[in-house]
Amino acid sequence: MKHNITNIAHYKCLESVEKSQHDLYLCYCGIQDCYPGHAFGPSKRTEYLVHVVLSGKGTFTVGDKTYPLTAGSIFLICPGVTTFYQADKNEPWTYVWFGFNGLKADALMRYAGLSADNPVNTVPDTEPYKSGVLGILDSCQLTFSNEFKREAYLYTLAAKLVDDLHDSSNLVSEPCYSYQTYVDHTLDYIENNYFRNIKISDIADYIGINRSYLTTCFKKSTNMSPRQYLNEYRINKAKELLANTNSPIHAIAAQVGYEDSLAFSKVFKNSTDLSPKAYRESLHN
Repeated sequence: MKHNITNIAHYKCLESVEKSQHDLYLCYCGIQDCYPGHAFGPSKRTEYLVHVVLSGKGTFTVGDKTYPLTAGSIFLICPGVTTFYQADKNEPWTYVWFGFNGLKADALMRYAGLSADNPVNTVPDTEPYKSGVLGILDSCQLTFSNEFKREAYLYTLAAKLVDDLHDSSNLVSEPCYSYQTYVDHTLDYIENNYFRNIKISDIADYIGINRSYLTTCFKKSTNMSPRQYLNEYRINKAKELLANTNSPIHAIAAQVGYEDSLAFSKVFKNSTDLSPKAYRESLHN
């Protein structure tokens, strides 16, 4: 397979990296200080191609729409879409680019809010994109070690795209995973944190979805709300402690996530029809 690294004063590029059927895989990347008026296209790509403008100015044309771009601008070329872009004649731009594809490439772009109809945005800091691309270029030799380095840099760039561009105020507009995946993560979180003073909103924030959507997923899978499940999990743990230890009630309450032992006793009695003390005594009758 063709493999070429170009490194001249104004242009550095890694071309035609070996491809594989991964969630994401790198096709090529580069950095270029463009000459005044330098243009590319009209052309089509067979993969996704992201450019990040580091400095200077230029224009990007998709169909009949032209976008004027400056430092901090990011533009996407989608597979099969004809585009044309050109550096400003007075302040030509410098940009980095990385082309990629894979099983999750479509979802990545949707989650970042970029598409053929909405191909332009801005990022608050271009340095991470420059560093990521330069990291790939520095790992250009086709060694086993460098293959992992290039993949790591690509995934870091993908994560940065989502961090910079995804609308965090609407976390479930494009769910990344199946509802059962969110439920499984909730179950794991509760198992490892039930003894803390956690709230359902803490679990939702940890997973990355809002509380309402978490509740919808959880009810669909378990026929109960996350709050009901958490309470039941804590009560079952409290039953084990009441049966197998001599710890006082207030200590057991703290061990299952209740700072207030009276509140714990109330929840316990609502669940079992017995107070914690009565439950412990019933085990010896």
